[in-house]
Amino acid sequence: MALFGHNLKQKDLITSFKSLRSNLSLKLTIASLLVGLLAGYGALLFRLLINNVQEIFYGFDSELVVTNAQNLPWWQFLIVPVLGGLIIGIFLKYCMPDRRPEGVADIIESVLVKRGKMKLIPGIGTFLTSAVSLGTGGSGGREGPIAHFGAMLGSQLGQRMRIPSAYYTTLIGCGVASAVAASFNAPIAGMFFALEVVIGSFATQAVAPIVLASVIGTVVSRVHLGDFPAFIIPNYQIVSWWEIPAIGLLGVVSAVVGLLFIWSIGFSERTIDRFKIPEILRPASGGLVLGVIALMFPQIIGAGYEATDSALKEEYDLILLLSLIVVKTIAVGITTGSRFGGGFFSPSLFVGAMTGGAFGIIAASAFPELAASNGLYAIIGMTAVASSVLGAPISTILIVFELTGDYKIAIAVMLAVAVSTLISKQLIGRSIFQTQLAGRNIDIKENKALRYLQNRQVRGIMDREFVEISPDAHMPELRSIAKNTRHDKLIVVDPETKAFVGRLEFADLKPHVFADELDQDLTASDLAQQNSPVLFAESSLKSALLILTKSGADILPVIDTAKDSRLIGLLHSSDVLREYNDALLHMQDEKPTRKNTEI
Repeated sequence: MALFGHNLKQKDLITSFKSLRSNLSLKLTIASLLVGLLAGYGALLFRLLINNVQEIFYGFDSELVVTNAQNLPWWQFLIVPVLGGLIIGIFLKYCMPDRRPEGVADIIESVLVKRGKMKLIPGIGTFLTSAVSLGTGGSGGREGPIAHFGAMLGSQLGQRMRIPSAYYTTLIGCGVASAVAASFNAPIAGMFFALEVVIGSFATQAVAPIVLASVIGTVVSRVHLGDFPAFIIPNYQIVSWWEIPAIGLLGVVSAVVGLLFIWSIGFSERTIDRFKIPEILRPASGGLVLGVIALMFPQIIGAGYEATDSALKEEYDLILLLSLIVVKTIAVGITTGSRFGGGFFSPSLFVGAMTGGAFGIIAASAFPELAASNGLYAIIGMTAVASSVLGAPISTILIVFELTGDYKIAIAVMLAVAVSTLISKQLIGRSIFQTQLAGRNIDIKENKALRYLQNRQVRGIMDREFVEISPDAHMPELRSIAKNTRHDKLIVVDPETKAFVGRLEFADLKPHVFADELDQDLTASDLAQQNSPVLFAESSLKSALLILTKSGADILPVIDTAKDSRLIGLLHSSDVLREYNDALLHMQDEKPTRKNTEI
């Protein structure tokens, strides 16, 4: 009977485990469907908001910006981006926690550092800010803000449905895939973009929910907008296989253009920072510069789909193509640096199309009997530059194929992307999103435990119990303290300012306080180690671990500010290592296994 009871209990446990796993799979499936649906409609709503804002300020709600802008008076080009910037500046100052719109880099940061937790207010704020930005003359893409909104929906839904935090990343990927798929009408590319760029792997447990969400987002888009590619272009063909070297050279040129594009974003932000413009006026000042550029080049306004389409259809001459490469790069840098909202996907496609088109015209003039049409080179350049900028060769190839509906030029596109990607990785090794994260001291290559420590502060684990000793304390007083103290946390502190002077090591103190004859002239200041490195309460545990490792110390003093050096606590190396080990174990426990995550 006992054996029978034991077997029955074990069977009940197995049944309960299977039921729990089944419930979790069901919840994840339902969540992925909901995220796909919400993100798909979010993408449609975002486009509608941009059109409405554009109609209010410019008088038209079409993506044919260049065509409609021809009828606008000159002052409208100048005033609209400034007004939009004022609205954005006020909103950022009073409504956004970090006083900036967020994007794809923030999605990756939430996956790497914040365990997939994204907040509601920054998500909605970025959604609204970016719609106003793109509707009032900001030069950016709509895919980044939509992807961020979809990711936020996935994270929030996971938290509210009480799904384990290990699956937040999968739901974030679902939101991104649906949003990108709905924006581009490209379900395969939406799925791969989420896996390649945001999640950073093709983990089997994440594929099924993300595919499901991507399909839902595409269906939503096709039901309301129709089933056709974003760019409708002529049927271009490769004229001769002797063009392959030229296509490889275009990959080199695209890599250079992509790297300059990435560099310009950081350069613009640093340059604008030097002007010390009040935060509330920063977007408006950038809007004024954008308005001046738009007077001569209205193609920079918004996402620039019409201009990209014109380059693919060979409607621009060489001078205009070269000019637009430069001015669009500058405009995107100003847009980002002045805190307008917008992404980098559409701008990289824009710049790439102009680069390829210009290269094609030059190639045709050099070898007219061998060169294909410059429209074909525009498609290839569009893919290669976007791959270099976004760091997503697979996604970019698929997106361009789905955007154009043309798979016949696959070899040419893949060659240019391969060359461009290899050069970019060799020279800087980072995409534009990874470059932004590097500016925030987030290294995607370090392990998750260190990234967790980067997000924790010293004040959370510092020891506030220690013995303060005056620098003038002589040996009799030090002997009394040593006899009556059970620990060795003896810190020399200025009695008036409470400023840190040094630390007394018990090993250094012992020969003097327990000697037969005390040296009456010796003070605590004479024995203290005064060259100890210090930490601030807001210092990260990651930086503390690096300092502890480099100095070899087991205890570091924590001060409030560098100005007065007031001692407020001690940090023990054992406590930091314990946090690091706990983070390692937690990351291991959070890692979903294939057995309990497949749907």
